[in-house]
Amino acid sequence: MKIAIISQPEYFRFCYENELDFLGDVRQYRLHIGMAPEFYSELVSFNADLNIFFRPEFIPLAILNQLSGKKVALSSEPFPRYINGKLNYTIDSIIRYLSFRTIRQLPYDYVFHYDESSLKFIREDGLSLSGVFVFPVATKTYIPKPINPNWDFFFIGRSTLHREEYFGPLKHHFHFLHICHGINGRALVDYINQSKICMNVHAEAEISWEPRVQMLLSCGAFVISEKITPNKLLRPGVDYIEIASPGEAYEASEYFLNHEEERKKISHSARARIIELFNAEHNFKMLIEGVTNESFPRFQAGKPRVSINLLDRARRVWPR
Repeated sequence: MKIAIISQPEYFRFCYENELDFLGDVRQYRLHIGMAPEFYSELVSFNADLNIFFRPEFIPLAILNQLSGKKVALSSEPFPRYINGKLNYTIDSIIRYLSFRTIRQLPYDYVFHYDESSLKFIREDGLSLSGVFVFPVATKTYIPKPINPNWDFFFIGRSTLHREEYFGPLKHHFHFLHICHGINGRALVDYINQSKICMNVHAEAEISWEPRVQMLLSCGAFVISEKITPNKLLRPGVDYIEIASPGEAYEASEYFLNHEEERKKISHSARARIIELFNAEHNFKMLIEGVTNESFPRFQAGKPRVSINLLDRARRVWPR
């Protein structure tokens, strides 16, 4: 089988890096948002049996129409979500969803979203997805390494006002490495392993589940995180430490910096959990078998929700 993976590797390579070759002739193609159709020529020439797209909403219709193989979309962005029956969202997650919903006009065979809690909201907008695909980790590449720590804290991701409310006091009093972007793969693994504590704080003040969490845990990191979307896979207090405010983050950080054995116990539990439930080889194999056997529902786009249509129209005239 010929398999093409189309993604922004700096964000998504950790899901599959070096671990899917057993599935067939697997080739990776870089995606840039706004990329002109002519830059997809190698993908079109490869003519894969199966095309797997990360950020599928940005692929030109003209390119999708030239691909004869099955087209699978993996949705990755934080959208509005229902938690305990209540809709949770920010302007940021709404804008991301408004960008995604243009997928209704694109000829994907299967569309999966990474966070189950957003499916109800998406269905209310007339989009029937194929299901949930929680992003896995290339657990043979993203591994614990016996490296002496150089930093107390590590975070990778852009800086926002919300994040700096958490990070500011830690950066002032401790040795904190913050990399905004530009590092992935084995180089990133080394930075993670050189840090005593890895942080996960949302870009905005909303509950969401960044796939970086399982990537960090796969590396054997001890993670302190804001509350993530409730799920059956990752367990707060067992696989990572959950905090709800900058004060709680500082208090937990001070405590665990001084209790190395407790950090090790939690990080070892998390690594075992990742290998069991987030293994890229197994999870992509199940995905591809399901698509090949047509055991997943096909993507269908029905009548859009009027209120979201109005939001979409308003977005188009918002000042830039």
